[in-house]
Amino acid sequence: MTDTQADRRNALVEALGVLGSGPEERFDRITRMTQAAFGVPLSFLNLVHGDLVTAQSAQGWQQGGSAAASDVFCSTTVLQDGPMVVSDTALDPRFSGLPAVTGEPGIRFYAGAPLSMLDGTRVGTLCIMDAKPRELSPQDVEMLRDLARWAERELGHAIDRDRVRRVLDALVPDPIDVPGYDFAAVSSSREGSGDVADWRVAADGTIRLTIGSVSAAGSAAGLLASTLRAAVVARTDVQLGADGQALEAQIGADLEAAGAVGSLFHARIDPTTGHVSSVDAGHGLALHVRADGTHTVLRTIDLPIGLQPEGTARTHVEVDLAPGDRLVLFTAGLLSLGGLDDIGAVAALAAAEEATAFVDRIRALREAAPAADVSVAVLTRRAGSDASA
Repeated sequence: MTDTQADRRNALVEALGVLGSGPEERFDRITRMTQAAFGVPLSFLNLVHGDLVTAQSAQGWQQGGSAAASDVFCSTTVLQDGPMVVSDTALDPRFSGLPAVTGEPGIRFYAGAPLSMLDGTRVGTLCIMDAKPRELSPQDVEMLRDLARWAERELGHAIDRDRVRRVLDALVPDPIDVPGYDFAAVSSSREGSGDVADWRVAADGTIRLTIGSVSAAGSAAGLLASTLRAAVVARTDVQLGADGQALEAQIGADLEAAGAVGSLFHARIDPTTGHVSSVDAGHGLALHVRADGTHTVLRTIDLPIGLQPEGTARTHVEVDLAPGDRLVLFTAGLLSLGGLDDIGAVAALAAAEEATAFVDRIRALREAAPAADVSVAVLTRRAGSDASA
């Protein structure tokens, strides 16, 4: 690595403004998905800065930990144009003497993909590891590359998000009014926001709630977010499961062309029974908050739009809203607001407040952090009343 390359990498990593900032759901979501997709004990989103490699996000390992670049695989990966796979580290003379191989945790398999910014400068890696040798198929390598592109978009968004914005209030639908239910929402109005938010009642009387986000460079995020929302709205009256592949075929090509990634959580609720059927396309930010204050995160290991293997059906999540229960959908920007740094904190606030008060609290927090893109939708089944009343 030349001094010029290293200096540029260091400058870009510093410009990201995330090094040492602590856990962030937008990065943890990627490493969580990567770990699940490959069935490995360890996954990392690492940044290379100076002589250190820092785990900006990790699954199965310490968040935020750093190691000398000379002691880790990723210092080599960051110099590559594409993914690097080491099927058995003990047989590779480049790595067989590394402390992570000879000592704890005894790594025998490594695969990583470099993370590049728009100018081509590589700033880090997305990688997986295992304590036993493994092989990756060409399809596996391509999946790792795709997940790395998602990480690149999230990192790139960190630089770009404060430059180009456009107002999205006109894209936000009117509040819905369904007997037996209370609904409250707030949606990002930042220029260039990649948030996707929609709620409406379908012709069959079911409630449709959608929250998602598009991560892309420049003003493309806002445009693609509105395109994704339009595709969702166009399928309001199509049965869940019959619309997914058509939607992904429509929007997936646009996302790929822009080098963007789109995540989405889409729920359909039968107001007469409170039954919820949903799909999670790499979003993972949805809660079933029960009347007794307990909660369940509604999350699958399905990949974002455009990254799900062709022909692979989306996983359906089925839950029932009892009287007093609520469904809370939100984008990752909510976790950047004061006091709401993880999903548990969001669930606790949602359980403690009435829906309108909860959303008002979020609106006030957002006003104190105007740089945040935040969209939230809360549907509550009223306690002590029949849904059809």
